[in-house]
Amino acid sequence: MPRNRRSFDRPSRRIALAGALFVGLVSAGCFFIGDRDSRDEAEEAREDLHEAADELAESVSEAVEEIGEAMSELAEELTAGGVENPIDFREFYDFLPEDVGDFRRTSREGSSGGAFGLRVSAVEAEYESDSSAEIDVSIVDTGALGAIGLKAFADWLEVEVDEESDRGWARTMEYGGHPAFEEFELRRGDRGSGEFTWFVANRFVIELEGRDITADELYELRDAIDAGGIADLRDREGS
Repeated sequence: MPRNRRSFDRPSRRIALAGALFVGLVSAGCFFIGDRDSRDEAEEAREDLHEAADELAESVSEAVEEIGEAMSELAEELTAGGVENPIDFREFYDFLPEDVGDFRRTSREGSSGGAFGLRVSAVEAEYESDSSAEIDVSIVDTGALGAIGLKAFADWLEVEVDEESDRGWARTMEYGGHPAFEEFELRRGDRGSGEFTWFVANRFVIELEGRDITADELYELRDAIDAGGIADLRDREGS
């Protein structure tokens, strides 16, 4: 059996080696077939191909540069009225309590980033209870987004919603002096999935999203977040 394996392997290795050598010679312009005229035609064709490739690369580079300039100009218009840099996400860690009621924080992470002048910073935390109920919390600083911050993160600011049925409810409201949106879907008794989002000081988006929870559990964690302290950061500039 070993002999048969070697006999099968050798031809395939030769073919692969020959193919690689062929590609290398062609790309280097060193593979010629036929008489001198044929070689001259092949050389001319290779030069034409290289020239076309250079022109294409140059046009693509110019197009990318123009797109980048246009995006930067658009970003400047959209971010008018905003801060230059969002607050460092680490400053939001203190607003995420470790324990609230039956829930304990199981993870916490943050990040800052963006492109074309559109930058945000955010933190996220996960909370779990002994009954396997879960609530995710996020805090986002949209200050560097300027005029588009409202539109990007809170479309519901421009509408009024007030719906309720046996399956749950959805409504816009004011919470702690800030516009908010609440939605809850009942699935098992008084338990279900729900979310609560509010826009603090026209800059910070705070969102809670829970699964297999009661509305009271969602409210308890919501109330434990110091939205007033976050609002005090409104005029702060990040580094």
